[in-house]
Amino acid sequence: MIDLIACSICLRVRRGSEWLDAEHVVRDIKSYDSELPRLRGTVCNDCAEAISRRRADREDSVAA
Repeated sequence: MIDLIACSICLRVRRGSEWLDAEHVVRDIKSYDSELPRLRGTVCNDCAEAISRRRADREDSVAA
């Protein structure tokens, strides 16, 4: 069974050190021809940074 790590927000999948579109990974591993992969959810770096920026912006506006 293949384990894949997927971002719960943008749905990109981690392959090695890269976050790729899910469609690319599905074609690459040909999961449509074999058993379904097991997905583990997380948040990718881009989405985590976006969340941090939004929180910082909100804190700045509340403090003013």
